[in-house]
Amino acid sequence: MNIALLSVIHPNALPYFNEFLNSLVDQTCKDFTLFLLNDGVSNIEEKIHKFDLNILLKNLSGMPSAIRKAGIEWVLLQGADIIIFTDTDDYFMDNRVEVSKSMLSSYDIIFNELIIIGENIRQPILMLEQRFKEDTELSIDNIKYSNCMGLSNTAINTKSVTKSLSQIPDDIIAFDWAFFSLCLHEGTKTVFTNKTATYYRQYENNISSPQSFSEDQILRGVQVKRDHYRFVSRFFNKYESITNEFDKLFERVNTDTTLRVKYCHEVKNQAPKLPLWWESIKTLEELGL
Repeated sequence: MNIALLSVIHPNALPYFNEFLNSLVDQTCKDFTLFLLNDGVSNIEEKIHKFDLNILLKNLSGMPSAIRKAGIEWVLLQGADIIIFTDTDDYFMDNRVEVSKSMLSSYDIIFNELIIIGENIRQPILMLEQRFKEDTELSIDNIKYSNCMGLSNTAINTKSVTKSLSQIPDDIIAFDWAFFSLCLHEGTKTVFTNKTATYYRQYENNISSPQSFSEDQILRGVQVKRDHYRFVSRFFNKYESITNEFDKLFERVNTDTTLRVKYCHEVKNQAPKLPLWWESIKTLEELGL
């Protein structure tokens, strides 16, 4: 079985890059290739040569979604059987490759536990265990309103990569949400596991953090959901109503200052203790506004 780990390195992740690579060196299953897309890091060869890993490197810049699509297509062309998605600002339990390989012999996609870490987090926090049990099978309805499947805690059989990959817009922010929504709609068998975990780092330069409730992050979340629903509604009629709701919401919070302040307050006030990605971003009606 040809196992590909796919990741992107960018300057913001450099402080954590060695920890990421060390967690790959320590994997109990070492039969894999790291496909590394370099988005703007100079002298990257000097940073990776000292690690005992099989690494294929490609320099590629552009929008994050476009880079991810190109990475998946690169891996597919190289004949990989499975893709394990990784982020270079995170690190992993030493059995992540082993568990992913084993479980993908029975399932199309797996997503594993996320352990939240960071400078301002005193104790690591298990993010998903309250929502999902071992071998819980995921349906499309589980990720209709929020996402639990990121590009650091998932693995997929390449035969199950969505046939509509090329249609995901280059400028969509939540590429992972769009990608896995399409895969699930195409009938993939997807399950959760807590047999392994990703150490999911929270820091100032995170592209998306479910734990952040600044006004900028909340407004960005409204845009994410608007753009996501606009995209998936091209394929599935059941998203038309919620697409209209988020079109209206996006316009109102960006033109009505008073409403924007109230909206941001209620999003933060009503958020669950451990929200999934975009879970706290709701319509005005859902928030009672």
